[in-house]
Amino acid sequence: ARVKVSRRKLTGGEIVYGAPHRITISGHLSPSEQEDTLRHEAAHAWAWRFEGARAAHGPLFRRLSRCLGAREGHAPETAALRRFRDSRARVAYRCRGCERLFRRFRPFRGTRECLACHRAGRPAQLERVELPAAP
Repeated sequence: ARVKVSRRKLTGGEIVYGAPHRITISGHLSPSEQEDTLRHEAAHAWAWRFEGARAAHGPLFRRLSRCLGAREGHAPETAALRRFRDSRARVAYRCRGCERLFRRFRPFRGTRECLACHRAGRPAQLERVELPAAP
């Protein structure tokens, strides 16, 4: 894969599949976050080689990601990207167990639970909350 460091603040990490794959990583991430993003995107490239586009964040990707030493979950994001996503969110849910706030663009259909609390045996149901008005 070809790797490029971007000056864009709204790019955490991105992969464009092809021959060769193109991986873009934001220069606004810390060096450790850049390395973790590279490991994450490399796992995507490797999973794509075996399963194609359907690999996404599936079991093969997660296994390869662990082998490469990437942290669990999604790749790191820049602060600007987090602010951008939060500003566009229209709906929010709070977990009854850990009080974590989940911001969404669209409401969930049906009941949802916080996976971390569910696994820990705590109350895990998410309840919809009002977002503060935008400034």
